[in-house]
Amino acid sequence: MQTHMRFPSRLWLACAVAFVVFRPALFAVENTSLVDSLIKASDLLKIAQLDTPVLSPDGQNVVYTVKTIIEKPDKPGDYSYQARLWIAATDGRSAPRELTRGEASATSPQWSPDGRRIAFVRREKEKGQVWILPLMDGGEAFPITKLESGAAHPQWSPDGKLIAFTSSLSASDVRKGLEKAKAANPQPSWKVERVNRTPGDVGDWFDKAKDARKPTVNTDGSRQEQRDWLAQNEAEGNPRVISRLNFIGESDLEPQREFETVFVIEPHENAEPRALTLGYRNANKPTWSADGRALVYAIDSDTAQDPDRELSNNLEIINVDGTGRAPLVSDPSRNVDEPVFSPDGKVVAFLAQDVVKNPGYVQTRVGFKTVGDNSPPWYIDSFDRSANRVRWTNDSQHVYFTAASNGGFPLFRVAAKPQAKVERLTSLETGINAFDLRDGRLAYVLTKPANPYELYTSDAAAKEPHILTSHNSQWLKDKKLGLPEHRTVTRPDGMVVDVWLIKPAYFESGKKYPLLLEIHGGPQAMWGPGEASMWHEFQFFAARGYGIVYSNPRGSGGYGFDFQHANYQNWGPAPGADVLAAADLAAKETWVDPSRQVITGGSYGGYLTAWVISHDQRFKAAVAVRGVYDLSTFFGEGNAWRLVPYDFGGYPWQKETRAILEANSPITFVDQIKTPLLIKHGDADLRTGFVQSEMLYKSLKVLGQPVEYARYPRATHELSRSGEPKQRLDRIVRFDEFFRRFIGEN
Repeated sequence: MQTHMRFPSRLWLACAVAFVVFRPALFAVENTSLVDSLIKASDLLKIAQLDTPVLSPDGQNVVYTVKTIIEKPDKPGDYSYQARLWIAATDGRSAPRELTRGEASATSPQWSPDGRRIAFVRREKEKGQVWILPLMDGGEAFPITKLESGAAHPQWSPDGKLIAFTSSLSASDVRKGLEKAKAANPQPSWKVERVNRTPGDVGDWFDKAKDARKPTVNTDGSRQEQRDWLAQNEAEGNPRVISRLNFIGESDLEPQREFETVFVIEPHENAEPRALTLGYRNANKPTWSADGRALVYAIDSDTAQDPDRELSNNLEIINVDGTGRAPLVSDPSRNVDEPVFSPDGKVVAFLAQDVVKNPGYVQTRVGFKTVGDNSPPWYIDSFDRSANRVRWTNDSQHVYFTAASNGGFPLFRVAAKPQAKVERLTSLETGINAFDLRDGRLAYVLTKPANPYELYTSDAAAKEPHILTSHNSQWLKDKKLGLPEHRTVTRPDGMVVDVWLIKPAYFESGKKYPLLLEIHGGPQAMWGPGEASMWHEFQFFAARGYGIVYSNPRGSGGYGFDFQHANYQNWGPAPGADVLAAADLAAKETWVDPSRQVITGGSYGGYLTAWVISHDQRFKAAVAVRGVYDLSTFFGEGNAWRLVPYDFGGYPWQKETRAILEANSPITFVDQIKTPLLIKHGDADLRTGFVQSEMLYKSLKVLGQPVEYARYPRATHELSRSGEPKQRLDRIVRFDEFFRRFIGEN
């Protein structure tokens, strides 16, 4: 679901090499090289995830992050993540090298304007802090922030004398800051949604200092004394009292709000940060003006409304000394975000999304606003894809951005003028995960079907690409992979669905292979050859001898508004028919054994897996992962609850909407599920809510159907992408073991 992404015990594989069919024992004894050339579950531990390339001011170097999985020295067989900064020369004449060491993770690198220092975020425990690495002058990295609330997203001022960053402050910290600044009203301007209570009507028990207003505790005293005693219990989290709308986080309840705040600080030790946007609104993603005198940032639009009910941002501008705070873009029909100043300081580019019409489906546009005049912003509305990651060219004439499109994640550019035409620069069969642009040079992290992550550089037109790294290509060089083959299937209503087939890694003509149907989440996600998050899973199953088919059914992103909107009030029947049509297409291949088909999907894909097997009996086994199965209870249980009103047009208590939700809920048809089913969820997954899986499991158990349920402790909705490595290994091996019980392979 979107709120806004492994040790085989036995190896079944047909190979056209020395024998007709190789079994695990034969591999082990006579063909060890073949075993080594296959992608294994444990190869998950080898994948290096590259991100955040940032070119140096002179364009000669690029700093980037590398996230790897390492074995814990004190716990053999258990693993943790480690993110470090690396640097590579853009001419490729010297090998990339690590810049940071130790167990702490390093992310969000930013070059100083003189190219001598790098600011980054170092995270040792829960909260990160901004550090400085004196790259040219030598010496150890040192921290410049020490906030209990942490620090993120550092941005150097153009003269290098300040760094802007953000930190999420509690309501208590906001109040204390406003009182220290002698604000006229240190309480929220919006109505606090706690019936017959007012802000500040008890002492601030969330204040870690436990200030002088601490009352004498008296449970039998006055109403004020009772309130203070109850407030103390709430501050201790016993109980957690909820009065806000968005009280469900990713892994726990969030009874208390936090407010992202923009700060500036001088880049040296013991410097004092200064808050520029202190208040009960979220301000984030600051960008510096060319002269370094001002910052533009995105901020909650409505000061009079509870932030949980505010669905849009404005852009504001503020002088670095805290004066002159004023709106820059205030469009009531659009949510605007991620501003970026042009190098000449005249225009701010940003991302914008309509919040009035079809807010769950509209495409994210690139917008522009000239600074210093009253002219309205303009938008690139003709481009029917959702834009992401805007970057300016040095001459301030064009912006570059990425956008999911037709199974790839290409790079695009457009001139900074109304009605400009968007130009695609890279292939639809690859993925640009992150990029930077400077002086006619591009640096980008690229996903290819044969390699999930490497760093490249090229000219500004993305021509003559040159690979700079071998983080993954080195260990992949002798691996035998299954590569995707593109197909399409035209549905009875004329809608064209993209489909990809992957043959088993050691494919042998004339042999028959089981078929695995994989379904993506979202429902507005998109898969294709440029998708990095599924690379290992696809290659693992291909190495295990499965043919794989996956598609982008209606509702998927990357195909424009009409295609995406085609699942409105129709999550199950039409998308389910689309993925079955993809399976039908694959089953016609001469190498597929149609009697041995299995199916899996995660999040919305888990939902659609359950939907499909409640309406179709072709699959020998199924695995439904972190899905939603009762849409009415999902409204109350998951933090992605807005999908209900966005995608179904109403709420469960509305009679017509309730009927649509029930008609689209797999639990309504649970008595029709006969396929052996493994259900998976994480204990701490509150995006969809683990009770969804328990409802499905218990229902099938009562009905006497073959079902198992795996719940992973501490795991969130992101288990498959960034969860504990050992759990990720367990997950994929468990799926394989379950499938093999029912497809005739031991």
